[in-house]
Amino acid sequence: MADETSQRAPLPAEPLECRQRAEDSSLPDTERLLWAVLAVAGEIVALRRALAKRR
Repeated sequence: MADETSQRAPLPAEPLECRQRAEDSSLPDTERLLWAVLAVAGEIVALRRALAKRR
């Protein structure tokens, strides 16, 4: 299992990176959908943090 982890590309840390992967037409549809959901989730977290700072 350690070999699989070392061969994977680094995971995106920002919603924009997830969105870019979601828009990558070379990936399978199911993988693109997963990246799109992660992008939306990341954007929601960013919005919640911004709103919490305003309080």
